[in-house]
Amino acid sequence: MPLAFAASGEVAPRGVHKGAAIGAILERLDIDPADAIGVGDNWNDAEMFEVCGTAIAMGNAVDGVKALADQVTTSIDDDGIWNAFERNRLI
Repeated sequence: MPLAFAASGEVAPRGVHKGAAIGAILERLDIDPADAIGVGDNWNDAEMFEVCGTAIAMGNAVDGVKALADQVTTSIDDDGIWNAFERNRLI
């Protein structure tokens, strides 16, 4: 099976990534991807951002990932996930 190499140094079989996993879960649960929110900080989150209706980069994310995101929250050390969830009325 051919392998895919991510920019972050991760190795996985081609087609195996967070986007594929989230897509499969959303399909199984019959949830519209437009209603999904993905939060990430590195290149291994890029495919997830493509699947989710809202992509949120952490404040400490690499610049290229921030550019892919719909929103940028504060860093992980500054309650970034909490702030993102609060901003999007999840909590």
